[in-house]
Amino acid sequence: MVESISQEHFLALKRTAILPNGLRLSYVEMGDQNGAPILLLHGFTDSARSWSLIAPYLATGFRVIAPDLRGHGNSDKPEGCYTIPEMANDVRFLIELLGVAPMHVVGHSLGGRLAQAIAERWPGIVGKLVLMSTSTALRERHGWLWENIQMLRDPIDPESTFIREWCSSAVPVEERFLAHSRRESAAMPSRIWHSICYEQLAYDPSPLLQDISAPTLILRGEEDVIATEEHQAKMKDGIVGAEFISLPGHGHNLHWEDPEKVAGLIWTFLERS
Repeated sequence: MVESISQEHFLALKRTAILPNGLRLSYVEMGDQNGAPILLLHGFTDSARSWSLIAPYLATGFRVIAPDLRGHGNSDKPEGCYTIPEMANDVRFLIELLGVAPMHVVGHSLGGRLAQAIAERWPGIVGKLVLMSTSTALRERHGWLWENIQMLRDPIDPESTFIREWCSSAVPVEERFLAHSRRESAAMPSRIWHSICYEQLAYDPSPLLQDISAPTLILRGEEDVIATEEHQAKMKDGIVGAEFISLPGHGHNLHWEDPEKVAGLIWTFLERS
């Protein structure tokens, strides 16, 4: 039986790495130090803590490393440079600094876009790739998400209607965990919300998907309204040999909604020869 980990204990595991570009990146490391290393990249406005529900299942056999991306959590929040390639480069620096290449890379949402960029640019440091609730290009500059982000101003209220909806899930998730998520998202300065949102909309790596040589698993919840079925089809068609699994009744945050099941799917994929 896998024991859960408290939010406080998970946050207490955080360490700090100073990258060659001078950026301070916070990260959590846990699990089997002799196991295959696995990198967990969180989504937009989250942090390493986003993986706290699923990490204990993976840590029983893998060396788990989960960073706070640039601008998120306890990592540095510079004024600029929130492009997908720049944030992916931060992660590459961390992998090289920790000496854990090659390693498996699991990315959720924004983290999945960074995982794609890493696999495209530096294939030698990626073993297998898992893309959860993510996409290639985002071109929608109208609608609920874009309009609400444009209106954000500091300080952001963690209990506002928008933040509560942003941190909600299709399947019930423990309220204590969601409260941490709301506070974490609201703590991110509005300038970073704006910058990352704009950079995601401006970036289209679709032509580079064919360059991904790592075995790839795509996971999606059928109720996900952010990473749509159309987005998933484009990724599956673009990445040679990619596997695709869709979970009925689940939404954008699969690893919150059913951490044991999602961990099992990741285990099965990574352990397969």
